[in-house]
Amino acid sequence: MEEQTIIETQQETGLTPITDDTLISLAEQAEKRIDAMNKIKRVAIKLTNRHDWTDQGGKPYLQVSGAEKIARMFGISWRISEPIKETYDGGHFAFTYKGYFSLAGATIEAIGTRSSKDGFFKKYSGRGDDRVELPASEIDGGDVKKSAYTNCIGNGITRLLGIRNLTYEDLQEFAGITSDMIGRVDYKKKGKADAGIQEEAVKKVVSKISDVRKQTGRTKSGKDFTKYIIRNGNSEYSTLSESNARIAKKTMDSDLWAEIHYKSTQYGNDLTEICICDPPVGEPSDREAA
Repeated sequence: MEEQTIIETQQETGLTPITDDTLISLAEQAEKRIDAMNKIKRVAIKLTNRHDWTDQGGKPYLQVSGAEKIARMFGISWRISEPIKETYDGGHFAFTYKGYFSLAGATIEAIGTRSSKDGFFKKYSGRGDDRVELPASEIDGGDVKKSAYTNCIGNGITRLLGIRNLTYEDLQEFAGITSDMIGRVDYKKKGKADAGIQEEAVKKVVSKISDVRKQTGRTKSGKDFTKYIIRNGNSEYSTLSESNARIAKKTMDSDLWAEIHYKSTQYGNDLTEICICDPPVGEPSDREAA
């Protein structure tokens, strides 16, 4: 019987084993990155105030006013391409912007899009049971286009800094902002209000909007600001929230009713939330009033 010899061979994998020192170094670098990202998140949130946020679906959403504050602090630059418009059946349309956002030599791509099918842009005629949705041709294309543009800017800045998917715990910890301090984009049914506890200082009125004005100025410390004055007859409410102003303008342009939440301060009525609602029970229709 022929003698057989077993020869052990080592297969070449082409992979270099990772040493313990390398693993330790990688772990240390990862920890430093986590610390840096947490610091960025903390500083970014501290730069905002309650008017820079809206509640959408129970989550805080950073408006473009807050995103631009953060961008200036960190030196973010961006370039936005020309929008692409898509049209759909029924006359609806959408705008999409593509942007390139840069910081410290790093550049990312972000998309911003808005559609006329979004409930915020819909327009109606009539009141109560006679209320009907107007065709897409009545929707202001400029509003949809501007919204897509600001959506692109907000997406790019938050993605570049890694501050997306923030929570109310983050806002409260770093800026003292709670969910009941910011406005909500909401649509309400007749006679029904949102669930939840409102502060005793918050008052509510249901009315039509007669005027929406934009004011700009500068604080004593030299900071520029923009605020919006919303009127319903003889009463006046002020807000720094662009989102609240847009809702107010939509109700005014579409002859809809609005539910206004506000606080009375030494400086006047501070609007905290506004949403579209049906007329109060017993409110006469245009036909009855005539």
